[in-house]
Amino acid sequence: MSASEPRIATISIAKEYLKFSAAHFTIFSRHERERLHGHNFTVAAEITASVDANGMTSNYRVYKDVLKSCCDFLDEYVLLPGNSPFLEITQQGEQYQVQFADQTLHFLCSDTKVLPITNTTVEEFSNYILSQLLGDKRLAASSDIQKLAVTVASGPGQTGTTVWHR
Repeated sequence: MSASEPRIATISIAKEYLKFSAAHFTIFSRHERERLHGHNFTVAAEITASVDANGMTSNYRVYKDVLKSCCDFLDEYVLLPGNSPFLEITQQGEQYQVQFADQTLHFLCSDTKVLPITNTTVEEFSNYILSQLLGDKRLAASSDIQKLAVTVASGPGQTGTTVWHR
């Protein structure tokens, strides 16, 4: 590599505090779903970008702040997929009524987040959190970012990663 070529590096962020506990159920088909259960999810990110003259790809404190904010937003809620083709979610007073196949489920609104996702899976959670990173104005201004990857784990050995490339 010559001195005139841009240097590229990848920063990994996997802090212990980047986690959230949540209840969910995965939907497998129009008539099959898991029972409601919970996980202690962990979140990690990788940022690939040019290294600047100061020897940094970016001020990755901003990434940590956005990731922590996402985790805090999701923590200790029942998470429902608002874009699922198999659920009908309506708010009735202080409850969400969720129709799935021949079942009617009820969740307190104060204990529930309806997310713009199609299923409550690690794949969808990683995509949701990546979209939050990409939508942050502080990060959108950085044109040197070449790749972002967000990984969400629901336990050891079970992860989903969504990757964005410039």
